[in-house]
Amino acid sequence: MFGLWLVLAGIVLQHHEPWADEAQAWLQARDLDLKTLWLHELRYEGTPGLWHTILWIAQHWFHAPYSALGVIGMLCAAAGVAFILWKCPFPRPLSYLLVFSYFIAYQYAVVARSYNLLPLLVFAAAEFYRDRTHPVRMTVALILLANVAMHGTLLAAALGLCYLIQALKDWPNLSKAVRARYGYCITAMLLTFLFLFVILKPTPDVADFAADHSAELTLRKLESGAALAVAHAFLDQVAVSVLFLLLASAWCLRRGKLLTFVLPIVLMIGLFVAVHGRPHHVGTVFLAAIAGLWIAWPSKPEFRGYSRIDRLTTMGMAALLAWVFSVNIWDAAVTMRKDYLYPYSGAADAARYLKQAGADKIFGYGYGMSAVQAYFGHNILANMPTTYYHEGLPLHGAVIDLHELVAAVPDYVIVFVDGVAAFKPDEASLREIGYHPVHFSRGSVFFKKFDVLDQSYYIYKRGLKREMVRDSSQQCRPPGHDG
Repeated sequence: MFGLWLVLAGIVLQHHEPWADEAQAWLQARDLDLKTLWLHELRYEGTPGLWHTILWIAQHWFHAPYSALGVIGMLCAAAGVAFILWKCPFPRPLSYLLVFSYFIAYQYAVVARSYNLLPLLVFAAAEFYRDRTHPVRMTVALILLANVAMHGTLLAAALGLCYLIQALKDWPNLSKAVRARYGYCITAMLLTFLFLFVILKPTPDVADFAADHSAELTLRKLESGAALAVAHAFLDQVAVSVLFLLLASAWCLRRGKLLTFVLPIVLMIGLFVAVHGRPHHVGTVFLAAIAGLWIAWPSKPEFRGYSRIDRLTTMGMAALLAWVFSVNIWDAAVTMRKDYLYPYSGAADAARYLKQAGADKIFGYGYGMSAVQAYFGHNILANMPTTYYHEGLPLHGAVIDLHELVAAVPDYVIVFVDGVAAFKPDEASLREIGYHPVHFSRGSVFFKKFDVLDQSYYIYKRGLKREMVRDSSQQCRPPGHDG
């Protein structure tokens, strides 16, 4: 099963074009020293730097090329898959279904981001949670988990708190040496959270926090965001996903493990609604739920001693998990097929065009320029001081400045278009100052059965009066995708 997973993920990875979020971390690790990365740049990204450090080591110690990014991400995911297959307390058929589900087989495996570390570390914490006599290994897992992403930080805090509560209940039965280790572990966890607060605390020039957030979260937005997170984390529909959570909560309550199931899920949904409202983040809700059930799952000796009603409820819980995993396997199959056939990002095609055209003086606009820059060993954009998109004020290359173009007269202009701050360049204005479209590179971020985010690039050249636009995706457009 592990070999089959490696082959399947590897085949899809060969056809996956990294998007801006993947390239951003790679460029920062490539161009910055670790001190600057951790103590200065990460606060603009709003994420801890374990993933960036792994990429830094890969590049600066082993001279890994950009093509190795996906392999590194898949290896991190493979470690999590191996842990599931050999350590998961669920019945073996369930563990097989789990590793081929959407988030484990695709989203946190093929797409190379820090989240690829989450399955290994979340499930390691869930496994170590079951033993209160070895707090050191639990603490190591939680510290690493806290440094993956903000989602990991909250998961580590929730699981650490629940673990400590259980340890206090068992305190009279713990030896003096073990109690002392708890003291060291608590200190280490507190220092970790303090460190993360210091390095991630936003400064006035962090663009996201300096912007005007006049549109406050309303009750309706909270409800819709929570519904989206719950639906896409489990069964793709709100009602049946809520039903699954209610039944799973009832089972965990019977097992005396309700807090470890509910608290991480609530925190992940809350973070999704308040900060990270992108569909691919809902996988953290899925992982939180599975980790809670992992902790609550009975051992084989415990199951053999169960009463008839406890056996039936556990078998019912297994059936519910099989349902959830099967739906997510179908989602994985649909998405993998799309990624195999169609461009996930237009950056690779845009970079090829610029190289073939021998483009020299280039201006680029939009966060997605990171995905293009990663294919070059230097900064190709004359209007950006860094290869990665620095999320600090003043924002360079955030919007098209026609006066700047007239003054600088670059040979090429490339504009990134996504589904959030989506805009199509004002071609009429660009034509007036001498720029005409010469190439279009299409891309779409796929999520389950949907194309959720445009990742396309418009390229313009100065001085051409008439030239047919080359659209790289005319023969590779996803069905139903109107761009």
